[in-house]
Amino acid sequence: MNRESGFTLIELVMVIVILGILAATALPKFIDTTGEARTAAVAGIVGGLGSSNAVNFAGSLAKGQVVGVTIGSATATTGITDTTGGCSNAVAGNLVDGVSFNTAGGGTYDVTTSSGSITVIGDTVTCLVTSNDDGTKTGTFVLTATK
Repeated sequence: MNRESGFTLIELVMVIVILGILAATALPKFIDTTGEARTAAVAGIVGGLGSSNAVNFAGSLAKGQVVGVTIGSATATTGITDTTGGCSNAVAGNLVDGVSFNTAGGGTYDVTTSSGSITVIGDTVTCLVTSNDDGTKTGTFVLTATK
């Protein structure tokens, strides 16, 4: 007698059902990883901008800028990012290299003013960073005015 060996249709269907159940239980763990990654990316950009602004401000003080001097009468300091423009994509781009800010219609992040205004050196403004990939992912940092 010649018997052919192999899987029956019922066995194949059962394997497919079991794989479907395993996939259904594992899938929710991977659904929001993109959102979490974007949140972490925005937090990283915000941290970098905040740190670079602190270093920039400390450098301006070390090079002789005086807190309280009006921005209009202050002299520019070589090597210091001029932050008198406030929370703008251009200022953010000068503070952090390698990040694409929303200038001329492109870029991954957009930096806008959340609160405050700049009139003298040392004034602070709260800046809002928004991911252009997902507008719900935002973060804030404090910008201190230098020239």
